[in-house]
Amino acid sequence: MTQNADLNLQATRRSTKDMPMKMKPTCGHRGQKRFALLVALTMTAVPLAAQAQRKSPLADAPAIRKRYELRATRLEIGAGFGTTLNQDFYHTLFFNVKAGFHITDWLSIAGFGGFAVANMATTFQNDLVSSLNPATIAGQQLNEPTRTEAQASMQKIKYILGAQLEFTPFTGKYSLAGKLFANYDFYAFVGPGLINVAPTDTSITPCDQIMKNGTTASGGPGGPFFCGVTGSKIAGNLGVGLHSYFNEWAALNIELRDIIAQLNPSGRDNNGDGVANQDDITLSHTFMVTANLVFYLPSTASISP
Repeated sequence: MTQNADLNLQATRRSTKDMPMKMKPTCGHRGQKRFALLVALTMTAVPLAAQAQRKSPLADAPAIRKRYELRATRLEIGAGFGTTLNQDFYHTLFFNVKAGFHITDWLSIAGFGGFAVANMATTFQNDLVSSLNPATIAGQQLNEPTRTEAQASMQKIKYILGAQLEFTPFTGKYSLAGKLFANYDFYAFVGPGLINVAPTDTSITPCDQIMKNGTTASGGPGGPFFCGVTGSKIAGNLGVGLHSYFNEWAALNIELRDIIAQLNPSGRDNNGDGVANQDDITLSHTFMVTANLVFYLPSTASISP
């Protein structure tokens, strides 16, 4: 009986080989896992270290490759038309010429000339003149001009000359409707200028010949209420411009310019001292916009590496 019980107990007892979850991992098993992890880390780190030591093929390369250098060491010449924008009494239309040399792609020197082809009366002049009397009437104030006297001293521009240093910080390319593409640049400029003016009636007494007491330098009587500003005046020249390139050798050049000079556009007594003379000349701004068709020499632009 006891022998049978022992046999039954051995039959129901399960071997520890059938219960692996109850077995403790051996040291050899842990070592295999660590070795596999070390191999994986090594295979990952070695390529990364090699890549870090390898120099990029784009290192020290220019931002834009094969770029057309449309300005550097090229001569620019052109001609076009322009107009003043802010004159009180006459809008002046100009025929323009321009020539310049681009020292680098962003720095150039240039000279320009604007020669008046027409001086058109502004709406303000027409309104002002029409409000005056055609001739002197009884009781009219001494400093109130007639229509002829008012127009006689109004200033016209004959020509404007200047030189400028141009700085071009912005260049690029634009597209029109995704079909037409063109290069462009924006620049600012500054330099000296010269503006030549004359009154409508060139026979009136120049302002610099009238003394403060209303007499001329020669001692004769002078006109105390109006005078003429005439001749060339030194001016400052500053503004902004742009180029829109049709191809490598031709472009549209537009400039907005401010000519700053000592002038008296009305030729009247501005300071209220009872006489029109040199003391009434003040700092004036003459704004003008020009549009020129310009060409470049040599006709073929160089290409960057």
